[in-house]
Formats: sequence, C-alpha cells, structure tokens
Amino acid sequence: MPKKPDNRDQLLRAGLLLLVQKPPDQISMDEVAAKAGVTKPMIYYYFGSKVGFYKHLVLHIEDALQKILADCIRPDIPFREVLVRIIRGRIDLVTQHPELSNAVRIMATSKTIGGTESRSRIVAMFNRLQPVFDSAISKGEIREDADLHLIMAMTNSLLDGALRIHGKEFFKTVDPADFAEMLIRLVFDGIGTGKRY
Repeated sequence: MPKKPDNRDQLLRAGLLLLVQKPPDQISMDEVAAKAGVTKPMIYYYFGSKVGFYKHLVLHIEDALQKILADCIRPDIPFREVLVRIIRGRIDLVTQHPELSNAVRIMATSKTIGGTESRSRIVAMFNRLQPVFDSAISKGEIREDADLHLIMAMTNSLLDGALRIHGKEFFKTVDPADFAEMLIRLVFDGIGTGKRY
C-alpha cells in the first residue's frame, strides 16, 4: 500500500500546484494551507515562515533536477547521449509531474522564487556536464566553439516551447528518445551552438 504523504509533503505539493496558476508573489500562505488541506499554522510549524516555505520549495525543485542529472551524467557516454537522457528525464517530469516541471521553469526565470542563490546552484549542477562536454569537443563530436550554457538554454527553450504549443498530452504521444534526438539535431545542426560575434 502506498505511503500517505505527510503534511510537509502536502504543503510542498500545494505550493507547486499554485505556482502553475500564479506567480509566487501572488500566493498567500492561506491559499497554500487550503490547497494542502491543512491549517495555516502547519506551514509555520514545518517551515518557520513564508520565506522558509519558499526556501524549502526551491530545494524540493532543485532536488528533482539533481535526480534527473544524476541519472544522466556518466563519463563513459557521449555528450549527445547525456543530452538525450536529460531531455527524456524532463519529458518524464512533464508527463508524470507537470507541476514540478512548471516550477522548474518558473524558478529558472523568476527573480522572486529561488533568486540568485538558486540560479547559482542550478548553474553548478549543469557544470557537472562540463567534463563530458569538454571530452566531446576534444573527440571532435561537437564544434570547438560550442558553449555548454548556450546548448542547455536552447535545449530547455525548445522543450518548453513544445510544451507551451502542444501541451503535456503531446509528450504522451511521442517517443521520448526520438523527440530528444530531434531537439538535439535542432540545437547542434539547425540553430548552431557556437559563440555569436
């Protein structure tokens, strides 16, 4: 029998669901408590304050990203395969946990949730790709002037664009590996990944 989520998990999930509907600065703790089906004092019991709640929510989102990356980054596989794995992980997030996927997008672009500390931690996460990326350049698998952060930004933008245009149901109808390969071809062969002058 599946374990029933505790109040803390319910509050974090409620925060994610509310982020789908409105920006973080428009979400009250009353709304979070109501959405979680608990009393407002529970928020302060678990998180201490509204700021504490958002800090834990951000860490919850970052943890999801860490899990995707941990499953993807291996020094023995080519960089493009690592990207395929990352894209497939994000597609899984979109189809299985759309509220979490949406929160990842909001956190990456919002100044009010996560802030610069969180963005720095996300950049550090993706810097774990650097050795695999450098190896791909040295082996001639990708262009010498390719930029890791540009590649990741373009890949994420294309994925988010497909989600916005087609909706999450689209990702249930496509083969994740084929879709990932198509995105990677666009990034490397269509749009290009080199530095712009």
